[in-house]
Formats: sequence, C-alpha cells, structure tokens
Amino acid sequence: MDFEKIGGHNAAVRGYILRMLVKGYHNALAVRRISNSFVRDGLASDPDIWEPLKYLYDMRFIEFTNKKITPDTAYRQDGVARLTTKGVHFIEGGGDPKSGIDL
Repeated sequence: MDFEKIGGHNAAVRGYILRMLVKGYHNALAVRRISNSFVRDGLASDPDIWEPLKYLYDMRFIEFTNKKITPDTAYRQDGVARLTTKGVHFIEGGGDPKSGIDL
C-alpha cells in the first residue's frame, strides 16, 4: 500500500470539495451534489464522503447550514456545506502545502 499516493489522493479530494464550494451560491452546496460529482468523476465509489468533510470541518474551513448536521450525517440528512471565512482566506491565500489539502 502506497501511503504517499493515498495521502495525495485524499489531499486532492479535500481540495476538490473546497473548489466546488467556491463555485456554489454564497460558497455553499448540498453535500449530495458534491458527492454525486465525486462518484461521477471517479474520485469516490461510496457517495458518503464524511471523511474529507470531517477533515475540512475540523480545520474550520467548512460548516453546515444546519447546526444539527455533522460530517458523518451530512449525506444522509441532505446537509448543506459552506465555506467559512477561514476557508475563504485559505483559498485566497493559495493554500498551504502542509495542510493536507491540494488546491
């Protein structure tokens, strides 16, 4: 198992989520829409993308419009994720290679 390759894929997935949110209305999108794009583009086989959402949520780059939604329930409960101010600043600053996110 090539951990460097897996880490690079995970960083690309997290960056993909952030780039999608930038394109959403008011920097927000339904988690199902993000998930469907992942499956369609071959980035994920399972539509429940809670792991990259949790990473971004824990970094405080995203939040959910409903406070009862968590990263692990966002897909099942039709959650809407949006960029936080910190997330917007991260993207506008070009990211940080040490963050584990490939913009």
